[in-house]
Amino acid sequence: MIAEQKQSLRVDARRFLARVDGNARRLRSQKLLLEIGRWEAWAEARSICAFSALPAEPDILNPWPVGKKIILPRILGSTVGLHFVEHINELVPGSFGILEPPAYLPESEPRADLILVPGLAFDRSGARLGRGGGYYDRLLTNFHGVRVGVCFEEVVFEALPVEAHDVRMDFLVTPSGVISCDPQSRLSGSGESGFPQVPPRGLQP
Repeated sequence: MIAEQKQSLRVDARRFLARVDGNARRLRSQKLLLEIGRWEAWAEARSICAFSALPAEPDILNPWPVGKKIILPRILGSTVGLHFVEHINELVPGSFGILEPPAYLPESEPRADLILVPGLAFDRSGARLGRGGGYYDRLLTNFHGVRVGVCFEEVVFEALPVEAHDVRMDFLVTPSGVISCDPQSRLSGSGESGFPQVPPRGLQP
């Protein structure tokens, strides 16, 4: 039942993301980067595990983060390896057409101050809807660091179906700002970086 619900939500999310053209994606990605750049946790972080975006996802590597140790994933069969990367020009096309580090770059342990996580959708409690491959669920299970979901506001739902293996985010970041997924934090004030305190819109089927 949950698997069927997730698949239906994936269809809705992909429908929305298919409507985000290149110019809108670029402008909204820039706004998202501006918001995360104002975040105290980002300013204090020395190491960031980031991701190379698919065409419909927020582009968080343009411009390249300055003053941080950047770690990026590389698909290894059914698992994910991690490598330190110093410049975007080091990346090469990999699995699923995603730019990723070549195997010769220095490997990293599953550890960083922040790990930025893509997803088709999220909810305000930190639940994440992935693309169905389970790569990030497996990576996050053993990863040490603050988990930050990265997305556009329209794919933030009120609630997503959750299974036992799903790993929740600690924070979400969208072009509207950063919000804590800790309910006590949300109830105590305005949250982080001015994220709207009304429920996000979510997708309209």
